[in-house]
Amino acid sequence: MFREGRPTRSSAQHHSWLTAPERRFILWGLKERWPAARIAAELGVNEATVRRFRKRYWDEPELILELDLYEMVGRAKDEEYKCLVCEERVVTQRAMQRHVLGHFLEQDNVDAFLPQVRKRRSNRR
Repeated sequence: MFREGRPTRSSAQHHSWLTAPERRFILWGLKERWPAARIAAELGVNEATVRRFRKRYWDEPELILELDLYEMVGRAKDEEYKCLVCEERVVTQRAMQRHVLGHFLEQDNVDAFLPQVRKRRSNRR
């Protein structure tokens, strides 16, 4: 995901909110077992910012799915999605959500944090 380089900030942006690419970078750094200090130094943010982000996503892992860590790449017959973490391709959005969460959670916990599937209401009158 960060082949072309990591997100960077100018000195004027040091106190700005984290952008989506910066959040993805923090998550990637945590997955690589980097300490918060190293992630903060690479991004040019305060170490406490990284620690707060880490705590929030450990407390609510389903928020990982809001980081756009996958994208739709095909729709000929079935929807096909590509994981931006490992580039694996998966058919169906639900399977891709499970796959992405599997990068960051123990496999036994993945299903507990998948979004609930809504039952379709019948339009019969």
